[in-house]
Amino acid sequence: MRFDVGVATLAIAAGLFAGGASAQTGGNTVPETVTGQPVSNGATAQETAPATPEERPSLTTEQQDIVVTAQKSGATTLQKVPLAIQAFSGEDLKERNINSVADLISNIPGAFESQRQSVASRSYSIRGAGAGAANGDSPIGYYIDDVPFVVTNFGIAPPIRFLDIDRVEVLRGPQGTLYGQGSAGGVFIFHTRDPDLTKIEGAFEAEMSSTRGAEGLNYGIAGVISVPIIKDVLAVRISGGHSFNPGWADEYYGAFDGIPDRKGVNKVRNDDIRVVGLLKPTDNLSIRAQYWHFRPRQQFLGGLQSVSPPYYDDTAAQPSFGNGNFKLYSLSATWDLDALSITSATSKIDGNFGINVPLSPAGFFSSQFYPTMFSQEVRVNSNSAGPFHWLAGGSYQNGKGPQANQLEIVPVVSINADNNTITKNYALFGEISYELFDGKLVPLGGLRFYHDKRTFEDATTSNSNIRNVTTWRANLSYLPSDALTAFVTASTGFRAGIVQSQVQADLLAQVGVPAGTQTQPERSRNYEIGVKWRSPDRRVSIGLNGYITQYKDLLTPTPTLNTNVSGFSNFGDGTTRGVDIDIHWNTPVVGLKLGAVANFNKGEYDRVDPAVQAALPYLQKGGRLVNTIQQNWRLDASYDHQISGDYNGFFNIAWSHTGNRLQSLNLVADPYENFTATFGVRNGPYELVLFGDNLSNVKGPTIIQTIPTAGVRPVPRTIGLRLRANFQ
Repeated sequence: MRFDVGVATLAIAAGLFAGGASAQTGGNTVPETVTGQPVSNGATAQETAPATPEERPSLTTEQQDIVVTAQKSGATTLQKVPLAIQAFSGEDLKERNINSVADLISNIPGAFESQRQSVASRSYSIRGAGAGAANGDSPIGYYIDDVPFVVTNFGIAPPIRFLDIDRVEVLRGPQGTLYGQGSAGGVFIFHTRDPDLTKIEGAFEAEMSSTRGAEGLNYGIAGVISVPIIKDVLAVRISGGHSFNPGWADEYYGAFDGIPDRKGVNKVRNDDIRVVGLLKPTDNLSIRAQYWHFRPRQQFLGGLQSVSPPYYDDTAAQPSFGNGNFKLYSLSATWDLDALSITSATSKIDGNFGINVPLSPAGFFSSQFYPTMFSQEVRVNSNSAGPFHWLAGGSYQNGKGPQANQLEIVPVVSINADNNTITKNYALFGEISYELFDGKLVPLGGLRFYHDKRTFEDATTSNSNIRNVTTWRANLSYLPSDALTAFVTASTGFRAGIVQSQVQADLLAQVGVPAGTQTQPERSRNYEIGVKWRSPDRRVSIGLNGYITQYKDLLTPTPTLNTNVSGFSNFGDGTTRGVDIDIHWNTPVVGLKLGAVANFNKGEYDRVDPAVQAALPYLQKGGRLVNTIQQNWRLDASYDHQISGDYNGFFNIAWSHTGNRLQSLNLVADPYENFTATFGVRNGPYELVLFGDNLSNVKGPTIIQTIPTAGVRPVPRTIGLRLRANFQ
């Protein structure tokens, strides 16, 4: 990759004077513990602090590192993990007004939203992996505690509200030897808070805000309570909330004429409840049961016929929605023995979600999904303090993805394209490492064998594909001191082929693209070098990662002659080359932290399938990969200071940038920026915050539909107040 060294140098320099969006290493406070206790006072995930900045101990004598569990082999300090990884504490997320995966994305180098149908169906990409192809298994793995959130043949993110999150860990790059069907682009791991076995604790928050152009005020309430049933043995934790956002887009029953027939139609409601039971019959055995119910609902969809002014037209007064209803059941257990630990994780997902799109004068397109997924994973990892470490495990998944699809264009078209995707897969995986020279040099190797039987069914057809895939990871890390970690890694990734309806396959055939109902799987190979460094006083930390990722048989949405229906095909092969930057500075000003994260990425086609190139002649070898961005960055400034007595003031201000996006229709979505800010005051358990999102009121579109003025846009400028009471 030809990379502008001047740009990189300026970015690094700017990072020394801008904000810490995530935890990499270092800091000026004492971090959370292995048990995942909450980080207090809004510190980043890598650290926690005494009550006020003035009470903080010496940086060089008292500070410790946060621990993470992303490697599935026990707790490891973030500084020593030889991966491109970030971690965020629950308290830090709240201070930055990060309430969902969508809010978190700008904090991740190379991450961006790749698809949004509604609040119930949003997909994300890291470093371009799977960009734009929401159908099919997700190239990004999502784990809630120890269990996967997998929607068969549809790669959406879990609609989690970050109410009771203890920590989020984000891994960039292929993680196929330990996670999911491949997790070719990376993994999000959401660690929720455990019930407290010793005391009653709880929290409550309420917020109200105003969105520009909305027909009323947004509001939300949420709470949590944890109660020990048998002290030190059994406890239960219940959390949940409700929020409502009135619409800010208008509806025209016919063509746009400047006089809306209805205002504020894209209303959003979100409800969730979570119940967790923790049983610890002995010191070395813990059993955790969890039930989580998500209900995100939205009138109309994320895509607009016009982003400025925002409206939907030609609806003929017909209903439109994008709703979801997901239930997650999980049971996990960990048994710690002297030499090893055994972990079992069982989960079941039942869901339904979908869209309904009106087509004037009396038609519609409806696509409803009813996924179920049973998952079981068992793993064993070493506990010894010696130089040899290992992990071995197996997983099994049995899932279905029924779809009810109906296209009505009165009176000429009536198409039913109901179908089902059935997957039964199992995997065997493991990793081994050995510490050389007192742990200063650590080679690691990992292997995963994956067997997948994927079946497509509709009213007239049934066909199956069986894939046996081996992925691997090789890593060599160098840790000469607590202040430096360097590593090189090579790994492979795999993404199962997309299953689509016969209607989609037929429409692709009309434009000369022979895709079929099951596409070829997508494979990738990643080469990466990384370094994490921090200054002796731990005030400055820098993380740099350079990578080259090669993709074979890229899965990409492909336009058809019907503008309402796209198909999916293997576009060809491509290569992305990029750099991740993660810089943090705890300044000499007590309580003030600055930092930056950034990604610069270049993706090109090495080969374009001749049939795809004939249908889409603007796709050429050496051309830019579609549905990718070339850079993103975020600059943050955070401050926490005692005002007087028991009152602490704090703020976070941030500026994020997302580069332009080339899409399959040869349309380019312009780059966009987002300014956010939170200002708050805290007195003991009580906190009052003034927050603002999209303060520059970016209109978009961030994702273009069929014309440059239509598509997805950010929520308009929103300013509000949040009150919290935290007794935990």
